[in-house]
Amino acid sequence: MANNFCCGFGRKAFAFMIIGPAMLFAPVASWAHVRWFIDSKDPGLPNVEPYALHDTAVLAWIAIALVMILVAIFLDTKLPSFPVANTKIRHDVMELMRILTGVSFLLTAYDGAIVAPHLDVTSGVGLAFVFLQAAIGLMLLSNNFLHQAAVLIIVLFVGMITQFGFLAAFEYVNVIGIALFLLFNYFPSDDMRERLKPYSVDALRIFTGIALVILGISEKLHGAMLGNAFMAEYQWNFMPLLGFEAFDNRLFVLSVGVMEVVLGVILILGVVTRLNTLVIATFMFISNVVLLMQERQEDALLELIGHLPIISTALILLMLGYGQRLKVTNLIRRT
Repeated sequence: MANNFCCGFGRKAFAFMIIGPAMLFAPVASWAHVRWFIDSKDPGLPNVEPYALHDTAVLAWIAIALVMILVAIFLDTKLPSFPVANTKIRHDVMELMRILTGVSFLLTAYDGAIVAPHLDVTSGVGLAFVFLQAAIGLMLLSNNFLHQAAVLIIVLFVGMITQFGFLAAFEYVNVIGIALFLLFNYFPSDDMRERLKPYSVDALRIFTGIALVILGISEKLHGAMLGNAFMAEYQWNFMPLLGFEAFDNRLFVLSVGVMEVVLGVILILGVVTRLNTLVIATFMFISNVVLLMQERQEDALLELIGHLPIISTALILLMLGYGQRLKVTNLIRRT
């Protein structure tokens, strides 16, 4: 009997060693933008009791998050620095970023929304911003007036704040990063361009990280009601299938939110940028694949259009990973 117990315990321990790490990362596969699919004003949204800060699950995830951030900082000091892509590849990737962002702006404007598919306009002023967004998209696609297009993206973001409020706009503050990236690289003055260009990738990385942090909090942590409504409709919680029955939708949404915040913080800190970006890009790809597997082609297309600016940003960070001027490890080395 003792042998049977030991064998049974050994199998469970081995299974946990294999599945345990996956539990930390797998929930992020549900990185669909909740607000694109769930109406936050729907009175029928499930009334989910939010976690309290002192709850065991929250404390456990805070500990895991801190460990992951510290490990990322440590790895950044140990991993080798990969060379930046050559001039031709840099040029091609920047061109692709311009095209993907332009396509996203045009298609979103065609749908009557600003930047994100769910930010539909309801007034004449809002419609003016939709036309402005379409004009920016055309400027980006035509490869003309890129400096002016960058300035107009900032104007468009201010318009988002006036139309939808501060929080709703700042969920997409990554467009400010895109605007600064274009502005720094296409500044009319040669002298200023040479001074600002080295910080272009840093600006893109930091503002993308801020957007991820805000989205993680507003849609999955503080906005747990939206996240749970999404999980109830789309059934993406696969953890019970792996034998973890206690891993309910509420815990799954918490896990997704924490992981989104962690990866955003790591982007802001500027450590293991390429590795972190690869993880983010992989999870966004998985979310689209899962939607297609569920035969939700329209939702998958909506997700893809909304993610085009993030995809273009990921390509920049992967290929032009020299956005290392503003990073936490530089401060540590100086100290």
